[in-house]
Amino acid sequence: MSFSVSFNPAVPSGAVAPVSASLEAGDDYRTLVMEACSALSDAGGSTFHIGGFGSDEWSLDVAYDLSAFMEQLPSLLVGARDRHEVEMDLYSQGIERTLTFHPSGDLVMIRCDSRTNWVPNPERESIAQSELVAMLSKMAEDFAGGLKAINSELSEVAPFERWLEGEV
Repeated sequence: MSFSVSFNPAVPSGAVAPVSASLEAGDDYRTLVMEACSALSDAGGSTFHIGGFGSDEWSLDVAYDLSAFMEQLPSLLVGARDRHEVEMDLYSQGIERTLTFHPSGDLVMIRCDSRTNWVPNPERESIAQSELVAMLSKMAEDFAGGLKAINSELSEVAPFERWLEGEV
């Protein structure tokens, strides 16, 4: 199993009551992501997946683990597109891993460092740069789509409304 990341939003059956957020003027991206992940978690049915480094499925939740990932997604996407090294800290208790994305030609080498007793095997994997960018872009679009599916007003807030349009 090589590195993969995805978000599968719930597809509500029937009418869904709008999920309101406590938006404040000037809320920063991190605050918006925490609000969004909380709303998605409360709505139920969505799943967040990361696999790789010897494990098909990392044990992740939408409320906290997805928030930690999404906080860092914009900088990871920029780094992947611009071929710069980027570090992602998955700091959630029990996960506690750092992923370092290092461009190398048409590939991105990913190193996984664990801060728990879990040992990545292998410690390094590679993925095509274009495949990584496509995977991360889909992640953003699916995240925004999940907000729209639960009628969250956050789907109309930057950057999520752009992501709905495929502008990632």
